[in-house]
Amino acid sequence: MKKYIGMAWPSDGLNDSEYWRYLPKNYELLISRYRVSGSLKPEIIKKEGNLNTISKSIESLNYKKLDIIILCDFACSVVNLNYHKRSELYFNNKFNIPCINILSATINFINKRRKKISIISPYNRKITKKFAKLIQNHNSISSIDYLSLNSEIEIEGIERKLKALKLPNKQNDLLFVGGGISISNFLRKFKENYGIHIYSSPFILIKNTIKTLDE
Repeated sequence: MKKYIGMAWPSDGLNDSEYWRYLPKNYELLISRYRVSGSLKPEIIKKEGNLNTISKSIESLNYKKLDIIILCDFACSVVNLNYHKRSELYFNNKFNIPCINILSATINFINKRRKKISIISPYNRKITKKFAKLIQNHNSISSIDYLSLNSEIEIEGIERKLKALKLPNKQNDLLFVGGGISISNFLRKFKENYGIHIYSSPFILIKNTIKTLDE
């Protein structure tokens, strides 16, 4: 039986394919878009987390058909206090179906991890520090780097940015890249070159979503 995921996604649409790649065949992704600037400046990102605006975009879908809603604006969820929890509760109550915020899925994954992990943030120091404060399990984190990218367009070139880091010196078996980053096109190459696995928030979110629906 096919299951339907409603995905609230900023309007740039640069990383749609990343979410599709992780879906089994019996899952359908219905994407609702809402307008954002594409800027990664904290003061601008903060204003774009309007739940009413996002709700209207979801209502444009055939929402009565949805089995779950996923919210995919990582940076907005970080800079707005408790936004990831508030947004999940808001849409769970409004549509009476489960809702998972990409930040919640990411935090839960890191908190449950026992082996060492290195974190790479595409955002600036301010946003990265806010994200780090949300994590309870700091024992498993071996390092946190931030790239201070300025826009969603720059995020598309994340592979080149990662190559500039001293990846072989990272003392772990997992590199986590935060935000709505596309990594699937270079996963295998990085594993072969550096002997390190890479996870991303989209990957973690989709795996969490499938697990929730299959329970």
